[in-house]
Amino acid sequence: MSAAILSLSLGLSLGLSLGVSPEPAPVTEPPPSTSPAPAPAPSPEVAGEGPAGESLPLEPLPAPEPPAPTVEVEVALEAPATAPAPAPAAQEGPPFYSPEDEAALRLRYGLDPAPPAAARKARWRCLVADPTCSFNVEINATSAYAYRVQQGSPVDSSSLYRWSSARSQYDVWINLPGAVETHGGFRYTRLTVGPKGGVIVSDSKTIWGNVGLAMRYWFGRGRWAPALEVSSALTYRLTTADYVNGDGQLSTRRSPVGVTADIGVGLGGFGALIFGVQYDSPLAREDITEAARVFPSGMFFVGLRGNIVWGAPAALAIGTTALSQQVEAPARP
Repeated sequence: MSAAILSLSLGLSLGLSLGVSPEPAPVTEPPPSTSPAPAPAPSPEVAGEGPAGESLPLEPLPAPEPPAPTVEVEVALEAPATAPAPAPAAQEGPPFYSPEDEAALRLRYGLDPAPPAAARKARWRCLVADPTCSFNVEINATSAYAYRVQQGSPVDSSSLYRWSSARSQYDVWINLPGAVETHGGFRYTRLTVGPKGGVIVSDSKTIWGNVGLAMRYWFGRGRWAPALEVSSALTYRLTTADYVNGDGQLSTRRSPVGVTADIGVGLGGFGALIFGVQYDSPLAREDITEAARVFPSGMFFVGLRGNIVWGAPAALAIGTTALSQQVEAPARP
């Protein structure tokens, strides 16, 4: 019976399929949804699963650090012992330095702490040399002890005459500024150089003329500032005593050019202690008679040189000249 029922069902189904088929129902599209799209599912690795579906162990989260302790600092405010001094009022114009700043500046550069208000004036209108004078003319007188040497015989060069004598000298110096320095609003002369000329008097009525140069270097700016003096000149004999004929009378004699030089240390332009030498070259031509022949000679001297304006150097030089005329040179053969 079951087999009959199955056969009947198959027949009906086949008949219906071969017959009129029912029309399909119209398909309607659903309206667009405005809701956000669902988030993608997390990957297995993020969810704690491996790529093959294996579960991974979950690490515990680190414990939160405790907050740092707060340190409270107490600041004690103390009232000042004395009230601050009021700020000085700003100056409208120069100078912009305080007296303390100016004193420190002068100390740094070696300047006078209290500069003079007015320039110092030289005495006697620069007739005596002074650092404040840029140009001056002075007359100096020298008195010195001299140790003289002269050749005795033209045949024997080892024959020499030696004797002690005196020497006086009168010169005119023209001092020109060679180096000038400025201190504040004042100018001072540091070095002077210029021509000089005069006469030299020694024993045996011998007088030389000299023309040369003189230099003075100042080590300070005061009236009594120390100074270094150097002079050199060419000398030529003007007169001498004729001892060859035995009468010793004053006579002129031809003379070649010699040389003299000295160096001294002085105080201001008033005076200086000097050391010097002088050499007289020979005149030994064969056509000159024996009476007119000049033999080589020279001297070493030490003495004092000073300006005649204040009197003492002039008095010493005149006295030395008078004493030197009392000394006679050794008689020559």
